[in-house]
Amino acid sequence: MNTLIPLRSTLFCTGRILLLIAALTLLTAGHLFARTLVCQNNPDYFSKRCTLHPYAVTRIVDGKVVKGHLVGCQFKSHTCMDGVCRDNYGYSEIPYDISMDDHQGFCSLLCNNPSCNDPQGWR
Repeated sequence: MNTLIPLRSTLFCTGRILLLIAALTLLTAGHLFARTLVCQNNPDYFSKRCTLHPYAVTRIVDGKVVKGHLVGCQFKSHTCMDGVCRDNYGYSEIPYDISMDDHQGFCSLLCNNPSCNDPQGWR
């Protein structure tokens, strides 16, 4: 009988902690998003989509936190940070000098097989 009360309070506290963790996860989920841009003129499903995950990649360089984008399109995936986009499954490196907020610019730079010929570009 005496062990029932501590067990009940332990379960209650554990439940509150799990509820708090779930609430924090859901609250921060809105800040972690992927953005899919579409080029209407490209011929097939895969060549007309560019998915960008802003600031999804984090590295520590010389003790400083450096964040970058993950960009996926046309069966390729790139990590873009510090002025260079690196192919995640190969050796190619593509320099960039565009703003990290220019999501269309990253799609135009990396998703070019075929390139987007839509007058409105990636949107």
